[in-house]
Amino acid sequence: MPRTLSLGLVLVVLIVAFESMAVSTVLPRVAEQLNGLALYGWASSAFLLSSLFGAVLGGVLADRRGLAYGAILALVLFAFGLLVGAASPTMLIFVLARLIQGLGAGGLAALPWAVISTRYPPQARAKMLAAISSAWLLPALIGPLIASVMADTWSWRVVFWGLVPLLAVSAPMCVLPLRVRVRQPQKGEAALGSRRVLWAALALAVSAGALVEGLRRADILGLLLGAVGLIGVGLSTRVLFPAGLWRFKSGLPSALMVRGLAAFAIMGTSSFLPLALNELRGLTLTGAGIVLSLGGVTWTLGSWIQARIEDARGESSRPARIRAGLSGVTVGVGLTALSVLGVVPLWVIYPSWVLACLGMGIGYTSVSLFAMSNVKAQGAGQLSGQLANIESLMVALAAGIGGALIARVRPLDGAFTLAFAVTLLGAVVALAVAGRLWAGQKGNVEEEKEANLV
Repeated sequence: MPRTLSLGLVLVVLIVAFESMAVSTVLPRVAEQLNGLALYGWASSAFLLSSLFGAVLGGVLADRRGLAYGAILALVLFAFGLLVGAASPTMLIFVLARLIQGLGAGGLAALPWAVISTRYPPQARAKMLAAISSAWLLPALIGPLIASVMADTWSWRVVFWGLVPLLAVSAPMCVLPLRVRVRQPQKGEAALGSRRVLWAALALAVSAGALVEGLRRADILGLLLGAVGLIGVGLSTRVLFPAGLWRFKSGLPSALMVRGLAAFAIMGTSSFLPLALNELRGLTLTGAGIVLSLGGVTWTLGSWIQARIEDARGESSRPARIRAGLSGVTVGVGLTALSVLGVVPLWVIYPSWVLACLGMGIGYTSVSLFAMSNVKAQGAGQLSGQLANIESLMVALAAGIGGALIARVRPLDGAFTLAFAVTLLGAVVALAVAGRLWAGQKGNVEEEKEANLV
């Protein structure tokens, strides 16, 4: 196993994970100091939508120019975005910085999968995948707390400045071992397919952005942007995802939608949860950071629990795990909303958010396993992109809708009530659609039995 490359990859993932967990915590302070509450949702949506395109762009560049080229571009974009974010004089510049960060983060998120599949022997891949997954645990545990302490003690800008030196140290360890074995440019159908996917990803990011901005605006232009964005999302997803996605077709399309809707519920809620706790319940950034940290840790715990159940009981336990996990998400998000809105005591936020994220860890990962079991080996790469893209799209939409409500609805408690209602609806629909995962499998089994009898 290449040790330098392994350490570089883990450090890069650690930095991206810390940035992801930290920004959600300090975003209320950023919006307050930059007078940018109207653009609050865009700070998350811009990052997520550009990361969607960045992941596809990074994969295409890696295939055509080599892994090192894609890694360098992603690292430079991410670092530049951090610098712009730290120096942002206005909320609009901060949103632009988040867009740049997302381009780089998308490429960096896709990098480990490409590197592990090409640079590690089969017997070392499982260990490296475990190391990459574990790199998210520490930021989930301490990221929000460290970020909130930095913001309270010094400034939210330190959160971004502080990551740049760490990125500079880890970048050479990640890039230098990848300099050799540059891939040849693609030709013919492969090149045409790459360009088609790249343009579709760009169209999806732009269309979803237009939809988010249309929701934020209360004028004719907003209505036009929303309509154009909705049409664009529908057309571009036809290229990037399997047919029947929006009709909840049984099998893989439903699995992708369940994953996306679950992310819509949990990550969409977490995009405005710190602001809601601060504005409605007077919780400090550190207090909100504790809530997010508990959620991150229990999400990881849920993933481990479902892995143990999978090992012990096999695929037959997946339906029950998925339903149980999504039920936890639904109940947890509902109780979280009631706690934040003051219907039940504030302390309820802790067990309710733990329940939601524990259910997410169990159900979300089980859905991903179901999706993988429905794809042949040669389609694994395409599936990994679809799983990442549906998550980015749905979370960006959730953050955008929440941000639009916060910008347009007054008083704020009414805006947060509607925002929670939207993400809770996502959880309810995910639970309902979960039944579609196996809808086509009974028919397939019966057809196989009839074929055997004949």
